[in-house]
Amino acid sequence: MKEQEISMLIRHIAGSKKGQVEKISVASTPEVRIGRGMENNVSFDPVKEDTISRDHCRIVQDSNNPERFWIFDCQSKNGTFVNDVPTTSKTELFAGDIVKLGKEGPSFEFDLDPRPQSHIKKTRVIDAVAAKETKVHTATNTSKATSEKTPPVKEGIGKNTMQHMIRESEKKGKTGLVITIIAFLLLAATGGYLLYKKQSVKEIVHVREPKTTFTPTEIAKTNNDKVVYVELAWKLTSTASSEEMYHVYYPIMKDKQIMGHRGAYIQNQQGQIEPLLVTKGDYLRALGNTQGIELDLIAGKGTGSGFVIDERGFIATNRHVATSWFTTFQFQQYAFPGVLVEPNKNGQLAPAWEKEVTQEMVGRWVPGNNEKYTGVNTYLDVTFANNSQRTPAKIVRVSPTHDIAMIKIDLPESLSKVELYDSYNEIQPGDAAIVMGYPAMSPGQLVLKRSQDYFNTNPNITSVPVPTISTGNVGRMVRGSEKNDRIDDYQSSFGDYYQLTINSSGGGNSGGPMFDDKGRAVGVYSAGTTDGRGNAISFAVPIKYVMELMGRQQVIK
Repeated sequence: MKEQEISMLIRHIAGSKKGQVEKISVASTPEVRIGRGMENNVSFDPVKEDTISRDHCRIVQDSNNPERFWIFDCQSKNGTFVNDVPTTSKTELFAGDIVKLGKEGPSFEFDLDPRPQSHIKKTRVIDAVAAKETKVHTATNTSKATSEKTPPVKEGIGKNTMQHMIRESEKKGKTGLVITIIAFLLLAATGGYLLYKKQSVKEIVHVREPKTTFTPTEIAKTNNDKVVYVELAWKLTSTASSEEMYHVYYPIMKDKQIMGHRGAYIQNQQGQIEPLLVTKGDYLRALGNTQGIELDLIAGKGTGSGFVIDERGFIATNRHVATSWFTTFQFQQYAFPGVLVEPNKNGQLAPAWEKEVTQEMVGRWVPGNNEKYTGVNTYLDVTFANNSQRTPAKIVRVSPTHDIAMIKIDLPESLSKVELYDSYNEIQPGDAAIVMGYPAMSPGQLVLKRSQDYFNTNPNITSVPVPTISTGNVGRMVRGSEKNDRIDDYQSSFGDYYQLTINSSGGGNSGGPMFDDKGRAVGVYSAGTTDGRGNAISFAVPIKYVMELMGRQQVIK
């Protein structure tokens, strides 16, 4: 008997396509592409749904089991969520699962027609506890014991026997007196000897020195509730109008058909190549013929670490965590090769197709370095270790020269803080370095919480961050600048960092504290790199720059 063909149902429940149902035959389309691009199987409006990436995610049928389906996030800007849980790798889908494109984006329900037996929800079992009252009866057999008392037989004592007993008693009395006297003398002699020794011999007292160094395990336990997990998403906006900024993509035409798109780039007054950015309000006027043009929102998301530095909720982290627009932008893979755009004879921008732009030509472009743009965090959430409750944070201060920032959360309770210690002038290569944080490579843990809300009974699946500890040593001090009796001055092109011999940290650890072997925070983990052969080098910013950010520092005296 021929197996019934399965179709995939996409029921849109939020967004511009709300109420629509798209039915896709799995036999003809085992991989469903979802995004804003026109080439996708499930395509969204490129203007109305600007939080969705061009190639956002994909749903794929398992080649070995046709009843199993997986969803992949294609490095989208705002992420893909299954039942409100972010997915970074492949995640299995079941009929009835809710897929959300971005934390605040449109969502749809995934279903199959006909729904396979393996996708039918199991019957929910309610545990019933029957309390049974059991009476325990204890039977005791009592027997009345009777005993007859026999009167004692009185015996008489003779005269000779009585005299013998008196003589023996007198002997025992004399012997006991002698023993008592001897015991008294012995006790007196012993007491005198001990008194003499006490006066002539000084008592030796052993004082245990307080412990000054700690193991990584002890340091981790002490600071477990002080190192936090940071989640973030941001977008670039216009300084003048606060509108969102978009990267322009020109269509590649062939026989009046769109064959693809190329990212547009311009050359600024300093001769540098940077992406062509516009707002929705002015791109029609600036670009002239806009047929087939697509816009890609300049945005990003990620995770990092931080640590409490004040009981009132102040938290230290990296600048590239709290304000990601002040660090090198990570372009999508489809952004290159691009095309250089130049004004035409009408004064409007148009692509010069013969002038190709590569990633190397753009280099390390930082969105926040242009005064025309500013970044805004869509969300900046802080979560404590082994906890599922997210707390919104706000930016307090950002260092203009170092990868350091300070954020704050508002809680009614007083928080435990790490101990800060400025070791800048005494730290040496070989000193212990213990980093705590939440590296993205570490597997996450999910918890299911049943809703107790009468108006929202859906269960909540959330991730619970668990900190990781990485140990190593200080390999080198990279001083940003220094003067001494042998040199007048020198400047480091890299900056002011501690180079660490730690291999197990990585992305997500950014902003976590670096402790010394006394459990004091002496640095902030900032970056890591590898040489392609598995050898890793990590860097930390000295804690002195966090302490400067906490107070007032005079630049000019």
